[in-house]
Amino acid sequence: MSVKPEDARLIITFFANARPSSSLQYTSPSDPETFRSQSLACGPTFSSLLAPVISPASPTLSSHSTLAPGIFQSVYNITPPPLPNPQKLRYHPSIKAFEALNALEIVFDLIPCQPFTYLRTVRLAVFDMDSTLINEEVIDELARSIGITDAVAAITSRAMNGELEFEQSLRQRLALLKGVKADVWDDMKKSITIALGAKELIDYLRNRGVITVVVSGGFIPMAAWLTEQLGLDHAFANHLVVAPPNDTFPYPHLSGDLSSGHPIVVPEYKRHVLESLAQENSIPLSETFVVGDGSNDLLMLGAAGLGVAWRAKERVQREAPQRLNGTSLSDLIFLLGGQENSTSSR
Repeated sequence: MSVKPEDARLIITFFANARPSSSLQYTSPSDPETFRSQSLACGPTFSSLLAPVISPASPTLSSHSTLAPGIFQSVYNITPPPLPNPQKLRYHPSIKAFEALNALEIVFDLIPCQPFTYLRTVRLAVFDMDSTLINEEVIDELARSIGITDAVAAITSRAMNGELEFEQSLRQRLALLKGVKADVWDDMKKSITIALGAKELIDYLRNRGVITVVVSGGFIPMAAWLTEQLGLDHAFANHLVVAPPNDTFPYPHLSGDLSSGHPIVVPEYKRHVLESLAQENSIPLSETFVVGDGSNDLLMLGAAGLGVAWRAKERVQREAPQRLNGTSLSDLIFLLGGQENSTSSR
């Protein structure tokens, strides 16, 4: 993102690995003392570690606070030049050692200074669907419906780790799904579960006037359904061809092919959706927020003002601008300037 050198704030959010799933209660009697110790380590101790890491830029600790049990945040005013690259800070050996020693994950963000607020300006938020806004991989659930789960899931896993080119892997899996009943989506909507914290996160963004979008390498019937469930503004996903009954499959069924009349949602298309929606709404990319978990999300994660790999595959955690693991998507609210009372459940 582009930040004026004289107006920079480095926002560092620390997430305890053992933080509770609800911000309103501790997980065990020993947790409060653990969190107090972690919070102290994230203040002055981390400040002394940070200075040589971002030198010759000079950090001044402006505030340090506990946002929720196991979630702490420090705000630094940065005197350049040059400004630190938040995407590279987490790879520094000193930062990685600090995380390991204190059982933390650290997310770095650089924003322009604004009077009286540490809110990150976000006007467009784009999310992956499978294993991000929902807990399942829809294509694996389709496979389950005809008893070929293992074969399809193995291809899915390799694709999400970046071991297979996405379009190739998608076509391989769809070929195996030829014959699935066309009305399978009705049953699917009863079994698919929305990820913990997704509603709270989307509600928070909508309350701030943010455009919210799902762009999925999955399928439009489920993306459209999820859009209705969460109140999203737009949905983009793959369209499947439905074939009429025949001698082999005497009912309307999935042909195993993608519709030629719609774009295939490959990594480049995901980035295109982000960039085109930003342009259409006169939103700089620095004011966009992207969340995903698979290798096909890396391009849009890298193009966003803040891109976070959420509970991501191993390769994606290594290569994404930022990463976070947890039990509730509402943890991400704290990266955007939200306080504990912004969400009722984590």
